[in-house]
Amino acid sequence: MTKVLSTRDTLDDANPLDIADALRRLKLGTTFTPLKRTFTGLTAAASFDLTAIDGTGETVGAGNANRLAALSVTNLRVTASSTAASVGSYVAGDVGATLLIPPGGASAAVGVARISDDGKTVTFPNTVTAFVIAYIPRILSSEAMAAAFAAQT
Repeated sequence: MTKVLSTRDTLDDANPLDIADALRRLKLGTTFTPLKRTFTGLTAAASFDLTAIDGTGETVGAGNANRLAALSVTNLRVTASSTAASVGSYVAGDVGATLLIPPGGASAAVGVARISDDGKTVTFPNTVTAFVIAYIPRILSSEAMAAAFAAQT
């Protein structure tokens, strides 16, 4: 019986016949170029889809190469909100994290936001109108990494 290899298996095995195609699929250049995106003038909301909105100075629309999900959030800061206490730095917890505005008021301490399991949606404890996020982009979903690998032709 022949085992069907996933993209993850192919990358782990590093077979010289397949590794180039696996690396192309992973887009290492994009993965190793962390993004710092600044969003201003947003309609007040608590949740934002990073794959559907454009930051300041970015290409507008579906052609925006920065519309990528997050693999790992390294910095998250609210810069404007109708709730002044919401302004400040945040850590990004998983979907089970308890949302928390910065204790003690704006920028007095670190608040807690959430990032969805797929890395697309960031959620704050209150509505915000501007934020800055720095992250390592997620190129392949967990499902794509686990799917059967096929060399490119």
